[in-house]
Amino acid sequence: MSVPRRFRPVAVLLYAAFVGLLLASYISPLESIVDGRADVAALEKSLHETRLHNTAQQRLIEDLNTPAGIERVARERYGMIKPGEKVYIVE
Repeated sequence: MSVPRRFRPVAVLLYAAFVGLLLASYISPLESIVDGRADVAALEKSLHETRLHNTAQQRLIEDLNTPAGIERVARERYGMIKPGEKVYIVE
């Protein structure tokens, strides 16, 4: 089936409009995919940092479950001393 010669410009215009609408319908999903990939990278970095923080906190918990760890924290954070010890403050 051939299109008469006088309708060819209209047919080309309709095909072009159809292709344009088809391409326009793909823009939004493609933007979402690109944005999603950027989010994945940021979330993976955040997950890695959170895992490192959790590991450090777990080590601190294990250290505080020992007498030496408790003594260290008592001395460093609270300035506690054992009976008979002297404290010298150096400025």
